[in-house]
Amino acid sequence: MRAHFVPHSFHALVLVLFSTLPSHSNAATGRSISEWVNCSETSDQTAGVMKAFAAAKNDAFLLTVDCPVHLNSGMAVDRGIFIDNGTSVQFTGNGKFFVNNLFHPAFIIADSSNISLTQWNVEWDGSLPVNPDAGGYEIGGKWLTAGGSAQPAHAFNDIVLRDWLHANRSITFDQTDGLASAIWSGSADAVAVFYITGSSENIKFTGLKLYAPATAGGSHFIPMAFALTANWRANKTVTAHTPETSAYAAVPTSLTFSGVTLDGTIMGWQGNTRHSTFTDITSDRYGDLQDADGNNVGGIDKWFPPPHLFYLNNPDSDDKNLWNADIDLTDVDDIGKRVGVARDKGGRDSISGYAASLKLACIGCSVENYTSDRPDGFMDLLPSTSIDISKVSAEFNSAFLNNLYPPGLRFPSSGYVDISFVNVQMKDTAPATIEQPIGNANVSGNKFFTFSNFNVTLGSWAGSGIPTPVIAGTTHDITISFSAGTQNIFAIQKNTQTTTLTAKPAALQHGGGTTLAWEARGSESCKASNAWAGTHAPFGSEVVSVSSAGTHEFTLECMQSKNSVSGTVSVLAH
Repeated sequence: MRAHFVPHSFHALVLVLFSTLPSHSNAATGRSISEWVNCSETSDQTAGVMKAFAAAKNDAFLLTVDCPVHLNSGMAVDRGIFIDNGTSVQFTGNGKFFVNNLFHPAFIIADSSNISLTQWNVEWDGSLPVNPDAGGYEIGGKWLTAGGSAQPAHAFNDIVLRDWLHANRSITFDQTDGLASAIWSGSADAVAVFYITGSSENIKFTGLKLYAPATAGGSHFIPMAFALTANWRANKTVTAHTPETSAYAAVPTSLTFSGVTLDGTIMGWQGNTRHSTFTDITSDRYGDLQDADGNNVGGIDKWFPPPHLFYLNNPDSDDKNLWNADIDLTDVDDIGKRVGVARDKGGRDSISGYAASLKLACIGCSVENYTSDRPDGFMDLLPSTSIDISKVSAEFNSAFLNNLYPPGLRFPSSGYVDISFVNVQMKDTAPATIEQPIGNANVSGNKFFTFSNFNVTLGSWAGSGIPTPVIAGTTHDITISFSAGTQNIFAIQKNTQTTTLTAKPAALQHGGGTTLAWEARGSESCKASNAWAGTHAPFGSEVVSVSSAGTHEFTLECMQSKNSVSGTVSVLAH
């Protein structure tokens, strides 16, 4: 149970501060942040930045950050900068923010719209503790001792954010029947540099660079870049029992992230959104929460969730109007420079998850031109409908994960409908793969899976059987090719027919023989063509001689009534 924070009497920095515009101001030409801060100081300039952002809201002028500015908030939960409606901020020249927020956001966009943030340059200089028990939090310049865990995160949610929503969005929090507060999305979200919540919409991030210093170790990586969370709508009365449905709550909508570069992060984006676009995204170094020695990975008792570049899951609500929908991820380059080790070691160690590049639940979404070289793996697909994933190149290392997870693609739940993978290339760089690279989706309710031109390369296959996944359900059209060291495998599943064809060895001296083995479930007979011939039973094997050098293709077509499926494996003869 979360601690119940009594509203604090200090609100000077919780509420947005206003400043009087000089009579000579010109909204068309913009104004420099140097009017509010001392650019030569390394001391905390939060108060001045609050005033500058408050002055720029409602399209008053374009605020330009053209000098270095330090925002030393630490665990002071009331020093986050709220970005209000109609605020435009661009960085030029030497413009740079230094931030070190811990267990609370550096920047908050709450129930706000029409915000443009351009060419931001942000360096994160903190270190999130592996122990979530901070002992308390700072507010109003004073340290308050508090019990529990992640105390600053709770205080931010239950005091700072709640009071801002009440003062600026006319949300009434009725405490008659218990704690009524801003919607709690978890202590991990509160550590984000940017916290975007509620009915925020038409928010544009263009050309942003967010990074840890080049010399920073994994213990000084950015815990989270962006949190996207549900919250109450403006002008509502909220009690302890108000349902988190779209009648009362909303998720961020119409967000645009373009030309964003992250370097030295733990989590990139986490949360949920609708009608949003992510394009031209680059991530360089990444890791997991860890101490200075690289231990306590994931935090003590692994309190921090397994990190991803994108972790877009649905909120804890049955209202589909709050679920992820209409999201496009295009031109993503997850360079995958890993710092640290995997959190789960196997054996007696607890299992909490792994840091695949993409974890997604969505309705009507697309992923295109996505490259990932992070050793932790490519993707977890959560329950989704109408997902198109195409032009993917993913390289990973199953041994890095201690052979505990399918590293390429995993379906950890149920509820998959109309899922399409087209033009996907995956490669496991481990010498031997033990866990199948594509996990099973073995719940019978799955519908309309498509895998087309889906190719997997393994150093060798050391697991049991063959590495093909089980995709339960009907009306599928799946073809997957495996190059697994000494063997090539082709798998096809179409409606009720499932056929696998294996050639081993896949490379040999001409004049030698390769063994072709096949299983054709749901078929009555099969016919060979190309480099071999004949009619075959649905199950069998045959040694075929390869008499000449070159690439030889072996095709097998298997029939069921008027339907047929066919697949081809190739063998290289020297």
